[in-house]
Amino acid sequence: MVRRRAPSTVHQRGFAVLAVAVVIVMIAAAVVIGWSSSVSVGQSVEQDRLQREYLAEVRARLADWYRRELAQIDAVIAAPDPEQVLRGAGIHPRWRLRLQVSDRLQRDGVAHRVLAAWLPGEGDTSSLDIATGVFAPSAGARWVAVSGFELQSMAIAETRARMERLAAQLEVGYRVRYFADPSRDATVNRFRAADCAAPGNDRFPCIDSYQPIASTPLAVLAGLEPQLGFNAWGGAIEVSNRLDSSLTVPYSMALRTSTPWGDALTMVAVAPL
Repeated sequence: MVRRRAPSTVHQRGFAVLAVAVVIVMIAAAVVIGWSSSVSVGQSVEQDRLQREYLAEVRARLADWYRRELAQIDAVIAAPDPEQVLRGAGIHPRWRLRLQVSDRLQRDGVAHRVLAAWLPGEGDTSSLDIATGVFAPSAGARWVAVSGFELQSMAIAETRARMERLAAQLEVGYRVRYFADPSRDATVNRFRAADCAAPGNDRFPCIDSYQPIASTPLAVLAGLEPQLGFNAWGGAIEVSNRLDSSLTVPYSMALRTSTPWGDALTMVAVAPL
């Protein structure tokens, strides 16, 4: 009968060492995998934060650029080139940044554009409908949009406010001349000199066609604030005391200016009697 030999102590120790080594390797591998996963998650969170901050800066720069170009951007129908917009806004593209600019849109009489900027996702199909200004992002895209509607609306409101103040100052000038006349004759038009050839030193001159009010004697005669001679886009506010004005009681003097897209904004100063 053949007897089996019991494993030697040396062999037993070898097996034990090998088992311990395998366990150590498995633990080390688990630690490495866990560390790699943590690093990957941490990097993703950090990139998310950086991209959000970057897009916020892009939006702010685009809005600032729109404000600077308010008198020009909507004066034409064709959209500006996106690359020119990025350069003008001082934006350095990162993460494959894309930009699209809509055609000139009209809403409530306000011309404006929509600018959409985005960081594309995988298989990106994001697009801006240039005819409507509606942006359709695809899955995974991060985006911002800037509309010029509010900016141009504010410019219109500011222009109307200036024209109202201008009309009020002209009306004050009319009242001063009325009370300075001993006759207090209400049938005399103090918005316009009776003798256009020789209006007199203190009479409002005859302005038969529209002229920039800042370049007429009215600016001095009525003591007008200089900045009121211009609209919010830097264009001239014009005046006439014949065109669009009443030459019978109640007398009036007409003011007008134009938006960058060519619409007329009008107002009249009316004899305050």
